[in-house]
Amino acid sequence: MKKNYALLFITLLGLSFYSCKKDSSEKNTNKIIGVWRIDYRVFEFYAGGKLIDTNTESYDKNKPEYVSLNDDGTGDFKAFGNAYTKFNYTISNTTINFTNASNFYNGKWYPLNDFKYTIITSNANELYYATEGTVVSPSSYDKYITRVHLVK
Repeated sequence: MKKNYALLFITLLGLSFYSCKKDSSEKNTNKIIGVWRIDYRVFEFYAGGKLIDTNTESYDKNKPEYVSLNDDGTGDFKAFGNAYTKFNYTISNTTINFTNASNFYNGKWYPLNDFKYTIITSNANELYYATEGTVVSPSSYDKYITRVHLVK
């Protein structure tokens, strides 16, 4: 019996030194650093919790849009080779937080509100993320979800 307690004690002692390691933000960030081509976007519009309308935008491969996520925490959205949105970003678990964003319109940069995307899928060649919010217009919708699929 003492032998069994000794084995149990040794097992528990061994387990106390073992710990599961969480994925660090740095590890998650390294997965998504790079230049990504926006493959398609899916827009879903809801009213009263029910899906009312869906729209999918696939992009012309001759006129692609890109998202650049740099290792220094900066990035941009580009179309036709020109940046139209610049931002800083951080990763926390499965959330990409965008801050200090600005949008180029009519020759000027305008500040944007901070925003975030939730990562659905992330690997070496594919990034799929989503965001949701409140619809201002038309008033027949009260919520939207946008899913964006990107490829390298």
